[in-house]
Amino acid sequence: MKSRRPPLDLTLAEGIALIRPAPKPDIARLRAAAPRGDGHAVLVLPALARGDPYTVRFRGFLSSVGYAAYGWNLGINIGPTRRLLDGAADRLLGLSSTHGPVSIVGFSLGGLFGRWLALRSPERVRQVISVCSPIHEPARNFWLPLQPVFSLWRGHDLRALAEEVARPLPVPCTVLYSRSDGLVHWPACVDSACLEDCTEIAGPHVLIAGNAQVMGIVAERLARSAVTMPGACSR
Repeated sequence: MKSRRPPLDLTLAEGIALIRPAPKPDIARLRAAAPRGDGHAVLVLPALARGDPYTVRFRGFLSSVGYAAYGWNLGINIGPTRRLLDGAADRLLGLSSTHGPVSIVGFSLGGLFGRWLALRSPERVRQVISVCSPIHEPARNFWLPLQPVFSLWRGHDLRALAEEVARPLPVPCTVLYSRSDGLVHWPACVDSACLEDCTEIAGPHVLIAGNAQVMGIVAERLARSAVTMPGACSR
């Protein structure tokens, strides 16, 4: 796959979307249209430079349609530090020990954490849903050069970690991507191992956590049985 950054005009559009008042999803309408959940636990992972407040509305929606939705309780996502990787693994361990296998929904970089967790502990993960997550070569497909901040993640072989999260998952997966994404080059978000469940969404990257289309698709995917889900990724 050829790696490149998103076009400048799309990146500029992200800045405009960020400073404009964000559209609010019609939660009542979404709730009425969504299939009723079965109560299983859903771990929601935030994007880069975001924490659990970023996903509070999204988690509230999932709770309202019948899921036990949880944040990661680890503060700001600053990337794959040892504290955050270990903390995410511990969070999954705690939730799955109480609730059984957990669905994981990850926004942007949070989706890479979700894939890493599923690869390390597939018996604890029901499915992974990534939203605009740069699965392939994230450092080369992000709008901002990341090499200057690599010192934050000393102690990791970042290339090996990136190669690991790009591997086919041993659990069902769904990937959502947007061609108007100005922060991540959208082809990097597509997982060829689950093309049957790669879904295009509309809208900029900075608004994905409050995107009504994302909420509707995630609610539908969570309602599927892990056995019958057609997008199960190859081992």
